[in-house]
Amino acid sequence: MSDKCSEIQLLPQEAAERLIGFYPSITAADPRVYAAGLVAVFSIYKPHHLAKAVDPLAGLPSLYDFPPTMKQVREFLEPIAAREREQEDRERRRQQQMLPAPARNPAEEAYIRDGFKKLSEHLAKGFGPSVVE
Repeated sequence: MSDKCSEIQLLPQEAAERLIGFYPSITAADPRVYAAGLVAVFSIYKPHHLAKAVDPLAGLPSLYDFPPTMKQVREFLEPIAAREREQEDRERRRQQQMLPAPARNPAEEAYIRDGFKKLSEHLAKGFGPSVVE
């Protein structure tokens, strides 16, 4: 997708006008009905998805010689939207899994410190039958 198009935030009707403008003529029985259908389909997607759809380098105009059907528009946009939903879902689950750090417990820390000290002293004595207490 071209960088300039990816920065554009389009409203559904603007995206429909832009997409239709890339084709020399509309072969639909009623171009207004076609445009209204595009607006309806585009209205369920985010503005940056629409910018991808109407991008002349990597969007629908680069794929079809004739204006795409509503099905083709949805088939182009749905994977883009699905990837973004999955990514948002993963981030939401990751945020939910993060627990706050437990409060510090000085008594517990002292107990652990003493345990390590005893273990260190025991290991310093060495290994073997002569060091068994």
